[in-house]
Amino acid sequence: MIEMERTFSNETHNTTSVSGSSPPPPPVFPEYLHQPLGATVFQVTLWSTVVFLGVIGNLLVCTVILRRPRMKTTMNYYLLSLAVADLGVLILIYPVAVLKYLSPFRWVLGKPACLFMVPTQEIFFGSSIWSITAIAIERYQNIIGSRRYRIKHRSRITTWLVIMGIWLASFLVSCVPLYTVITYEPSIPLCYPDWPDFYGGNAVFLSYSVALIVVWYVLPLAVIALTYKKIKNRIHRSVVFRQSMSAGDENEETLSSQAEQNNNRSRKRIWRQSNKTRQILTPLVVLFAVTMFPLTAFRILVLIKPNVWASPYYNLLMGQITLFVVVNSSANPLVYYITSKEFKEAFRELFKKKRSWLWRRFSDRGGKASSISRTTGV
Repeated sequence: MIEMERTFSNETHNTTSVSGSSPPPPPVFPEYLHQPLGATVFQVTLWSTVVFLGVIGNLLVCTVILRRPRMKTTMNYYLLSLAVADLGVLILIYPVAVLKYLSPFRWVLGKPACLFMVPTQEIFFGSSIWSITAIAIERYQNIIGSRRYRIKHRSRITTWLVIMGIWLASFLVSCVPLYTVITYEPSIPLCYPDWPDFYGGNAVFLSYSVALIVVWYVLPLAVIALTYKKIKNRIHRSVVFRQSMSAGDENEETLSSQAEQNNNRSRKRIWRQSNKTRQILTPLVVLFAVTMFPLTAFRILVLIKPNVWASPYYNLLMGQITLFVVVNSSANPLVYYITSKEFKEAFRELFKKKRSWLWRRFSDRGGKASSISRTTGV
């Protein structure tokens, strides 16, 4: 869509310069293939259902992390950041994507939304993947550095500083460049980035696209893979660590000193916590890599074939990419429920409390209605 709008910008500028003071003719847009109305309604309904469930799930994640003291760990703070980013995708990006899908060449949200909301959309993708990457780095530091997971005031400050740094960096990388080029054309109306072309070959647009591909997909996945590899190598190199994991509690008394026993117990605690983190982290990484690959592949395709937006299949392709993106942001709470005992218990307790509250409300209303009936004799 960005590529299509950039090309539209160039065409309108060229038309204006040729025609002089006369009003330029309206731009000619390509004809896209459209599904039958019933198929379109079904598709949008399916997307919206996934988005609705994703919003509920991510709100539940935020609630259990903020309300339960046991859930306030370093990893869960990063998961909280991830949930907020997913909510941004589902609440802000998805409605715009649907409107573009239904009306590709008309911006219906007005100038303020164009100038201020559109440039902020990419921040959620960056904050999402780098929150996952921060969990992988934290796990690596705790295993390689042989440190415990601890909930202290200092560690909380450090964690929140890292999270704020992730969001700030995402804003600077993805949003600031768009704020300088986003343009609203009221005569059509259309909202598009008017990319400058200082060096020829659309160098600014290409540089921005390459940066998003690398920083939002390739680099974080490479960092995560590197942490996994280094952890694996460290475990294989540490003979004492491997023996302590396999020996179990029965052989702890055979260790030569109390210091070695304490060290062994500390390593076991680190290893158990690392396993809990890995059980959540690995499916999150796989989910992101699979569901965000179509968007990344499309960005690469735009670099190779800039006029892909003129293809009749372009709009249908964007619709499928939208589905993958919303699945990525909606499925994370399900991952937590399946892989984490703590999240499963927290969700169940929250649902139990909510059900009890609703039952009390219903019972109170029923009691009031009965008393009124007896009083009035009806």
